[in-house]
Amino acid sequence: MSDDAHTNPDTDWDPEGDMPRMTLPEHLDELRARLLRSVAAIVVAMIGSFIYWKELLKFVTRPYYEAAARVGLDGAQLTTIDPGEGFLQILKLCFLTGFVIVSPVVLWQMWGFIAAGLYDNERRIVRIFFPVSIGLIALGVVAAYVLLIPFGLRFLIGWNVEAELPSDFRLSSYLSTCLTMVFGMGLIFLLPLVMLFLQATGVVARETFAKGWRYAVMLSFVAGMILTDPSPVTQIAMAIPVTGLYFMGVWGGRFVGEDAEKFTIRKAWPIVLFFAAFGAMLFFSEELNDLAAQVMGPTSDPGAESVPEPGAEPAPDAGAEPSSDGK
Repeated sequence: MSDDAHTNPDTDWDPEGDMPRMTLPEHLDELRARLLRSVAAIVVAMIGSFIYWKELLKFVTRPYYEAAARVGLDGAQLTTIDPGEGFLQILKLCFLTGFVIVSPVVLWQMWGFIAAGLYDNERRIVRIFFPVSIGLIALGVVAAYVLLIPFGLRFLIGWNVEAELPSDFRLSSYLSTCLTMVFGMGLIFLLPLVMLFLQATGVVARETFAKGWRYAVMLSFVAGMILTDPSPVTQIAMAIPVTGLYFMGVWGGRFVGEDAEKFTIRKAWPIVLFFAAFGAMLFFSEELNDLAAQVMGPTSDPGAESVPEPGAEPAPDAGAEPSSDGK
């Protein structure tokens, strides 16, 4: 009998045998094609965003005007100094918006290029992690827009009102701060997946993550200092979900690696608890914003009395005494 007849598929299987083999020029052509598709998708999305730039600008600046109104500063506005600042900032905003919209397409093109060098089991893992990562990034973006930006703006504008300082922020500074928080929060929400990957590959043991939770809490505040505005309210609002995500990564380490436990629905209660708490923070964001303003804001209540913008005319009925006939 030939040697092929004694081949054992369980022991002699070559994992590289089923992998597509491509030459270096073919790899470069594949990479070039996928990059062109990604760039084309970004350009199309940017053009579409620019068509609706007014609505987009209103959506992005809404937290600023709402925060100013909540502290009684009705005349606040975003300003531009350089002649082309407004146009360039709108182009920047449209580009980043288009990139965010088509980011799943770009990531899928990257995945299609990388998948050619992976085994079947590795491809299955990535197919699971890919949609989860997109969902986590979206949650981080929502958290930044609903929680971080309004909390920080109300805190900072409230202190300016208390100190009788103008709060007409520069448009470029405002957009840069907001975009940093949005992208930073989106990336930070990938923390559990990164931790699961490190534990699954054995790079970091689950016990190491479990013992280092104090450092994780401290680093979450450090990340808040780097990625957000100077207000402590924003840093706390970022540190709370980041800490929860860290413990989610520690808990998920039980189900990956060599000594992994079998995952069941009954063991998924930490996931339910985290998303319930996160959803409650989003649903009661206005109440939490009011509470944060009372606890950490200026000593006086800026919302109790409307504070005019510096240089603005007082309201017509300001200080008016009721007439003698009681009308």
